[in-house]
Amino acid sequence: MLITIYNESELHSFSDRAGLLYIRELGNVDTGKFSVSSEEIEIGSRKFRTRRSTLSDVSSSIERGPQVVLPKDVSQICFDLDLPFCSRLLEIGGGSGGFSILAALMYKVKIVSYELDAGYFELLRRNIRRFEVDDLIEANNRDGREADANGYECVFIDNPEPWNFLDVKLTGTKKVSSILPTYSQAERFSRFLLKKNFLVSVHELIDVPIKLSAMGMRPETSFLYHTGFIVSGMSVNLNG
Repeated sequence: MLITIYNESELHSFSDRAGLLYIRELGNVDTGKFSVSSEEIEIGSRKFRTRRSTLSDVSSSIERGPQVVLPKDVSQICFDLDLPFCSRLLEIGGGSGGFSILAALMYKVKIVSYELDAGYFELLRRNIRRFEVDDLIEANNRDGREADANGYECVFIDNPEPWNFLDVKLTGTKKVSSILPTYSQAERFSRFLLKKNFLVSVHELIDVPIKLSAMGMRPETSFLYHTGFIVSGMSVNLNG
């Protein structure tokens, strides 16, 4: 079971079967000692209550290394990939597991994830264990170009140059999605997919913080504008 411990300022989620687990801000925690109850618990000088974890709890508790895919973007990518009807997903660029963990919990899809960076790979493995998705996510510390894309109907690529991983003869039904930081990368990948006879869709990601004041609700007057793009494609019976 996934359990969340929380108080007014902190929230931490993990599986009660993860064993001894190091959690930032808490140190080493024996996760098997926790259960959902009405009793207050103490860790050091801090007091917490417990509840069964929500997807929001899991998302906010994932230990981050590289930038993670936000929950709203996970939902769009899963929609584009038609994940409820995908038996197995190839992920290239697993990072810390922000996408694969939420996708696995939401859709119970089997995911084979490739992460080349050794540090990120260890973080990915810790998060997989922490959230009890070992049976759904297979993590590989290898270059995604070694993966056989034709062995999967659905492919998610979290890499600034996704075309490098699909520059092969593709066959069968393919649903592909990638998240990219710039217009030029999104356009290049879109044109790459079009040349392979994919139907392409592009969504821009914009996060606008909202301010609530005595006068009403409006966007913040000053904030760092950040955006990105989800580029997705679908093709059936590819001939290469």
